[in-house]
Amino acid sequence: MMKIKRCPIVLNNVISANLTTELDQWHEGIRGMRNAVIRNGLYGTGPVMYQVREVDTENGTAEFTFHIPVDRPVEMKEGSEYSFEETWVVQDALLLRHADLDDDISESYALLRACAEANQLKLEEPFYNIYLDVFGGGIIDICAPIAREE
Repeated sequence: MMKIKRCPIVLNNVISANLTTELDQWHEGIRGMRNAVIRNGLYGTGPVMYQVREVDTENGTAEFTFHIPVDRPVEMKEGSEYSFEETWVVQDALLLRHADLDDDISESYALLRACAEANQLKLEEPFYNIYLDVFGGGIIDICAPIAREE
């Protein structure tokens, strides 16, 4: 049984980057983000989160935004491909664990939308996917920000 929780998400010292890549290669963006953090002498303190923004179905690509919390504040150079936020907050959200990466994630998105509708909530899209390494694989917690109660 799938369990949906309602909670805020707060992370400190978050580095973000935008990347356009093939839709089925999103995990390469996660790897690249983690490697960039390590190369710069930082330590990731939490999971990598990402959003799928613009999808180009003709080319099979999408624009992703990746976020990773790190161990300390960072100053970004002017014109850097990365940005930094000291405190990254989603005040109110629905959270659902998408445990099997082989399953279609759009079904989990639909479940979150149905839950929101049943509870008179308006969600903000695109949702955040929080990638968690587990047992040599991974799972995704989907964070669906609540825009407002209707």
